[in-house]
Amino acid sequence: MMRNNYLFCLIPAVLLTACGTSQDDDLTQFMNEANQTMVAPVEPLPEVQGFSPKQYNADGVLHDPFVPRKASVQNTNQPDLKRPKEPLEAYPLESLKFVGVLSKKNSMFATIQTSDNMVYQVKPGSHLGEKFGVITALAENRQTLKYELKIKETIQDPVSGEWAEQMTTLELQEHQ
Repeated sequence: MMRNNYLFCLIPAVLLTACGTSQDDDLTQFMNEANQTMVAPVEPLPEVQGFSPKQYNADGVLHDPFVPRKASVQNTNQPDLKRPKEPLEAYPLESLKFVGVLSKKNSMFATIQTSDNMVYQVKPGSHLGEKFGVITALAENRQTLKYELKIKETIQDPVSGEWAEQMTTLELQEHQ
């Protein structure tokens, strides 16, 4: 019985040895070829720049890092934030339609339709849109022969806090 156990252990050992020598030769040959043909250039690491810590002075000489800095330049484009809002300032400008022109006693008015089908009468100086828009002109475009509303919007930069103006035009919509 012991002889059978000996043979039982000897046969797998011989088979594994036979398999191992042929794989070892192939693996060694592949590694030698790979070392000769594969050369990957390694770029040097970027040089680390020095860090100079700053000391925070609590008596107000240095700026508090946890409080946003105030703009030192006065921004003349800032709209009047205390002015009472007009009804059309509750709507985004994209949802408003310029649908008509009225003339009364040598004055021209535009009619604006909202997304909920309400119609309002406006003139230069009226406010509309969510970006502090004010109508600067109501005139006929000589090229398109359509009436246009020129609107000046005032928007605030979220990073710097500065106010900037942008001009927008609404054209009279054709009846559909």
